[in-house]
Amino acid sequence: MRFPAFACLALLATAASASTEASWRASNAAGRAACIRAAGLRAATASAPVGFSDAIGRDAILVTGVYRQAFMKGARGTMLCLYDRRTHNAEVAEAKGWSAR
Repeated sequence: MRFPAFACLALLATAASASTEASWRASNAAGRAACIRAAGLRAATASAPVGFSDAIGRDAILVTGVYRQAFMKGARGTMLCLYDRRTHNAEVAEAKGWSAR
């Protein structure tokens, strides 16, 4: 039995799409984990990444949690993280007043 050409292409496109989605999910998870580590907050959570183009190669992720320093007396903190998808480096800066709603 012979498949029409478009049926073969559809099967190939579905397989390619699935692997791409899986790789994006893995990349997003790696970025969120790197940003949580870089933020250094207790009980930290990370927002969904805002991805920039491959020309920039970075994702912006908002991390919230509780400051670890005793003098902060359990204050909540928010950090903006830039995650480099090529080098897997994360850099954070305080983002007071920002939220991911």
